[in-house]
Amino acid sequence: MFRNLSSFLMGVVVGAVGLYISMNYYIVRTNENVHLVPKVAAKLEMPYYDVRKYTLDDWTNHTSLGVAIIQSNNQTLISNTSFESVKQQFEGLFMRLKKLNTNF
Repeated sequence: MFRNLSSFLMGVVVGAVGLYISMNYYIVRTNENVHLVPKVAAKLEMPYYDVRKYTLDDWTNHTSLGVAIIQSNNQTLISNTSFESVKQQFEGLFMRLKKLNTNF
């Protein structure tokens, strides 16, 4: 009985840690390695993104990921020069969000 209880408690701990990470961080796979990027707001959404072959449409569809990358000063994760304009858009969006946050 103790073995079943310890297995159950271990499962609860592993699940809680997994839930915490998936709610507060993005796991971003790049050509070099894997990065943990803090989310702008804690929410339960897809935690893992492989950005090695991201296109402009992919970045447009995942704006929260882009804003989180810019906010965490990991702009090198958006490394392709064709994404420079997208990076500027995310920075502009982040500045607008920051202004809205300071107004409250």
